[in-house]
Formats: sequence, structure tokens, C-alpha cells
Amino acid sequence: MRVVLSLLLLGLLALPAYAAFQGPGSDASGGFKGPTVGVEVTTVKQALDSKDNTPVMLTGHITGRKAGSDNKYIFRDATGEMTVDIDKKIFSGHTVTPENTVRLSGKVDKDMLKPVKVDVKVLEVLN
Repeated sequence: MRVVLSLLLLGLLALPAYAAFQGPGSDASGGFKGPTVGVEVTTVKQALDSKDNTPVMLTGHITGRKAGSDNKYIFRDATGEMTVDIDKKIFSGHTVTPENTVRLSGKVDKDMLKPVKVDVKVLEVLN
């Protein structure tokens, strides 16, 4: 009898964990799908001329990784190129090549005596 009650209790305790399980291949990100408002900087040229912490949304190509860095990359669009800082978790498992068009959302990061860069918070692979 104790064994049956123990198994029943174990099953009841495991039910919420099973219900929340997303499994491989499921899209657990969810969230809002629609326009982003409040972004006025959309090109590399504008980003290079912007103030610190200005929100940006850039569309173009990641053309390479900076030597000696795990998270600094070269980003290029039709107006020029600049350094972008993308943490590995931002890639969300996507593989990106220089042929892929990407959309980067983040903020301008201006440090004294260092080149302007964009701290990327969201990366979308467009193709």
C-alpha cells in the first residue's frame, strides 16, 4: 500500500514539471511580434555619430570577429562598418555567416579613448 501511495504522490508532484516542459524544437521565446518604436538610428553612419546609450536597430551583415575577442564582431551596412558587441547567448543557437542578413537591436556604447560600438541585445537572422 505504501508503494502505491508513494508512486501516486510522485506522479502528482511530477505533473506540473511535465506540463511546463517545452521540449526540443519548440519555440519557447514567445512574446510580442510587431513594430519597434522609439528607434531613430538605423544605419552605421548614424550610430557612429550618436550619443551614448542611443537605441539603434541596424540591418546588414556580420562580416567577421575581432581578433582576441569572443564577443566583438565587425558589422557592415550600406553606410559603413563598426564594431558590435554580441554575447554568445544573444545568438540563441543560430549560426550566422557573412552571407546572412541580420537585424541588430541595442544601444550605442561610447567609451573614452575607444572606438564607438553597439551593445547588441537582440539579433534576428533575416535570411
